[in-house]
Amino acid sequence: MSQTVEPCDESDPQRESRSNPEDEDGRCTLDGLLLQMIHLIEDLELLHTQSALRIPAEAQLPRGRPYKALTRVVEEQSSWGKVFKIIRLPVNPILGYLRPVRNIFGSLVPDNLRIANRHWEHCLDLIVECANIKRELQSTIIFIEKLRYFLNQR
Repeated sequence: MSQTVEPCDESDPQRESRSNPEDEDGRCTLDGLLLQMIHLIEDLELLHTQSALRIPAEAQLPRGRPYKALTRVVEEQSSWGKVFKIIRLPVNPILGYLRPVRNIFGSLVPDNLRIANRHWEHCLDLIVECANIKRELQSTIIFIEKLRYFLNQR
């Protein structure tokens, strides 16, 4: 969803009439960061809109032995900071990775529970994407503040 932003066009005819090209480069970078921030805010709003369309569903499942998680959310390092990533493990009864719903209900899982399970997986994807966009937005805002401070010091 995010778009990379290029700094200002260096062939700008007004650019040569200005006094300090380093300040101009800094301002172009600042413009690019502000534009990237706007794109990130748009992405975040789009994700919030998609998550508002979810269908709530609850299920009271019997409690028994704990299951190993088939889906894990982990943090990884990226070029602009830490990001969340979803790891989906394969079902493997030998290693203890079972589908609790199938194990409880057998092969006759109610349709409502199947739908709720699909919505849960979709919501988890949206939450992780939303969290990553928020972190990237925060990182962009910090870079904007640092660049503004640097430009004002000159």
